[in-house]
Amino acid sequence: MLILVTGGAGSGKSLLAERISMQLKRMPFWYVATMQVWDQECRDRIDRHRQQRTGKGFQTVEAPVHLAEAAAALPPDGTALLECLSNLVANEQFGGDTGAPVQAVLDGVHALYRNVRHLVIVTNEVFSDGTPADPAMQAYLQNLGNINCALGAEADVVAECCAGLPVIWKGESLYHEIMAGIFADRTFHV
Repeated sequence: MLILVTGGAGSGKSLLAERISMQLKRMPFWYVATMQVWDQECRDRIDRHRQQRTGKGFQTVEAPVHLAEAAAALPPDGTALLECLSNLVANEQFGGDTGAPVQAVLDGVHALYRNVRHLVIVTNEVFSDGTPADPAMQAYLQNLGNINCALGAEADVVAECCAGLPVIWKGESLYHEIMAGIFADRTFHV
């Protein structure tokens, strides 16, 4: 099963994706981390996410670039939580060596999905705040948007997190089956 969770910064999308992953109950639980540590803010965010996952059985796989290679190293089956496409796209676009970041990311996601039973992907909502003037940022947002659209079309469930609450855009009944009522009474219907 492929699940895409999107939302803005601080929307609660990471916690929602983690809860969905845990509800799928397919061990092992892989946490595929894509953030590169550039500064203290990155370290703080990584620490916060690690604390959030403490005691939940996730095994962390670091894959800031070359996701397909990391996916090939995992034993088959289980549930993977990929956090986050936004970082992976930035890493591939600005520091990767493929020259084709969209294809590199999609190939990596597909390789990971072929190797696990369930894949939950966290991504950022883009273009809600307008378009930046910088051409490199415009290209980055366009690349991330294209990847989000491609994966949204393939996904069984697409959820957007807004103020900590899920809005289900695709696969609502499947989402409710997965969550077994955890958020059913707080889910907006669109």
